[in-house]
Amino acid sequence: MFANGYVGSTEDSQRIRKLDKQRGEQRKKFEELQEKKRREAAGLRQFGSSRSEAYEAAFKNETVGLVTREEFLEKRNTIQDRLAEDELRERLEAEEAAAAEKERRKKEKEKKKAKAKLSFAADVS
Repeated sequence: MFANGYVGSTEDSQRIRKLDKQRGEQRKKFEELQEKKRREAAGLRQFGSSRSEAYEAAFKNETVGLVTREEFLEKRNTIQDRLAEDELRERLEAEEAAAAEKERRKKEKEKKKAKAKLSFAADVS
């Protein structure tokens, strides 16, 4: 690990190993975030159908063979309700994910703060 001629104590080498391990963990997290961003960006580049087009296609499939106006209106309302439920569920999942991420960051911050406290702080009080 160390080049020839390294002069330092075992404490220094332990600290270097510890920092190297932390750097590796940070690098791993960074690469995971980059991969996640790449996957999300790839979805933006793809040309897909919009929600209204998906709604229209589902509506066309559901209305084939209907006889009365009431059946037509019922199917349209059903599909609109289903689409609204899907949008609501997606929005709630996104909010939950954001809240979980915020909570994780808060815990991480508190953990770092607790780690930074002096071990003899209780003796001072």
